[in-house]
Amino acid sequence: MFDFHSHILPGIDDGSKDAKTSVNMIAEEIRQGVSGIALTPHFYADTDDPETFLEKRARAFDELREATKDITCPTLIPGAEVHYYRGMSRSENLRKLCLGESNYILVELPFRRWQQYIVDDVKDIGNNLGLNVIIAHFERYLDQDRKLVKQITEDEDLIIQSNAEFLLENNSRRALRYLKDGTIDILGSDCHNTDTRRPNLKDAMDLIGKKLGDGYVTGLEEKSRALFARFEVKR
Repeated sequence: MFDFHSHILPGIDDGSKDAKTSVNMIAEEIRQGVSGIALTPHFYADTDDPETFLEKRARAFDELREATKDITCPTLIPGAEVHYYRGMSRSENLRKLCLGESNYILVELPFRRWQQYIVDDVKDIGNNLGLNVIIAHFERYLDQDRKLVKQITEDEDLIIQSNAEFLLENNSRRALRYLKDGTIDILGSDCHNTDTRRPNLKDAMDLIGKKLGDGYVTGLEEKSRALFARFEVKR
């Protein structure tokens, strides 16, 4: 299993508050059998500048590595969860916020009512900058205009990430349908701590195996492994 969305880095956003919490979160990921974790703290262009953010992230990453030096950790890849900002498809700064050494970028779409320009802007990131966009926790946008959501989910160049929680909530039937029809490409825990928003990929994968069969689990694992491996390849 690979966790494509997490807030494990200590003291950088509303996720882990300190290194001890981060170590406990990683220990739980290990217990569940996670092989790789994307470390994706929030980036907001209206309050952060890339250079300051990257300096903070580097310090948090160094602190985490020091705290886990005696643990056999999953592969840890620094990145960011970049909240949408207007004109981002023309922003060269996005290249600095990709996952690891790849050209993959995790984008959080706005929660306000979408307009067509927002969808167009996100879709143009690939055309203008040559970056591959991963849409963060797509289930949070399902109350948006259906036509605009469809443009996102049906764009084969966009990778759709769902939080494990979507599968574990009361609407799991809906989540399983999106997984079965290929809308959901990858999963993330979006974990922030060890209690209210803890690592939970294993619970979701167990549910997938129970409801859809081991073949879906294997397929998701293989797709995730292939994608995660690209984060370590230099552009």
